[in-house]
Amino acid sequence: MKKWKKLLTCLLASLMALAVFTACDGSAGVPIGPKHSDASSAKALCEQLGMTYSEELSDKAYSIANWVSATSVSCSANTNKTELYRVGSANDIAKTNLLQRNYATAFENMGMGIYGSDEDFVPGFYIDTDLDSRKDYIRFVLPKDGIYPDAMTKAAEGKNKLGVAYVVDKGVSYAVVLFG
Repeated sequence: MKKWKKLLTCLLASLMALAVFTACDGSAGVPIGPKHSDASSAKALCEQLGMTYSEELSDKAYSIANWVSATSVSCSANTNKTELYRVGSANDIAKTNLLQRNYATAFENMGMGIYGSDEDFVPGFYIDTDLDSRKDYIRFVLPKDGIYPDAMTKAAEGKNKLGVAYVVDKGVSYAVVLFG
């Protein structure tokens, strides 16, 4: 009987650990996750914003999408699913670099896997670095695919290329767009 209890305890601990690694979307049974852009989605975005597609920027966008979907502290979509809010950790160095628009350095400092990158891009989504009492956190606000918020149009000014990847939550794609 003791062996069965130990086995059951191990099984339950394994299930709990697995639940932790499936991110926030437990309600649908499918974890929230990153997705590379396909040719049609990138083309539509490029045409809408008058840009040329950059595979390098799309790879960086995918690294960000992967970080957003895998390491956030919390997540939520607004009620009409036009934006996905993701809260994640960022120390003072990362926050300072974000405020100074040194995005590659900030994202590298936050563990996004954008190593050795120069400061050649601007994110087309809103990053909130002032979360009241949560000193070590930031919030990314990702727009639903096909929606072009002010943060995106402002980031696109003076740029001529873009890269895109997506965070998919409950079947809805939210865009991680970078401009260069």
